[in-house]
Amino acid sequence: MNDVTSRNTRKRAGTAAVLLAVVAALGLLSAGPASAASRGFKVHNTSKTDLKLEAVKSVPTFVCNSMVHCVETHYPMDFEGRPADGSDLKAGGSDTWELKYGFSIFGGVQYAADIWYGIAGTNATVEYKIEVYSTTNESSCKVHGSSKYSCTAEGTKLTFKD
Repeated sequence: MNDVTSRNTRKRAGTAAVLLAVVAALGLLSAGPASAASRGFKVHNTSKTDLKLEAVKSVPTFVCNSMVHCVETHYPMDFEGRPADGSDLKAGGSDTWELKYGFSIFGGVQYAADIWYGIAGTNATVEYKIEVYSTTNESSCKVHGSSKYSCTAEGTKLTFKD
């Protein structure tokens, strides 16, 4: 084999490798959320007070074009398992929330939900915000209307306490 033939063979192999990489990248870009994939967030009621699931809301975000014009929208919200609306979370019990997740090479929140429980015998509520990224889980919580109770949110572990 002469030098010209050898160079052409290497050039074709290099071109094929680049094309294969481009096709793989396009496949990842066009792939939607994985089906049957969820992350389990668990709410533990360690208090002596029952909770009642009042609402599950989508989490707002904004989409902007060149930071000139922004439109409010919401993160996707979909579950593979969750408690029924109006269900009770007894003192000492727990609820599991299976929030779907997907993968994006661009990062960011893939799915999110805002969960509201009413605190029995009060007008107070506890709010848990759960967010799923491609490779991590984030959460936060806040008790509204009472200083007697508190909550914690650490990844997929959520608690409510006296």
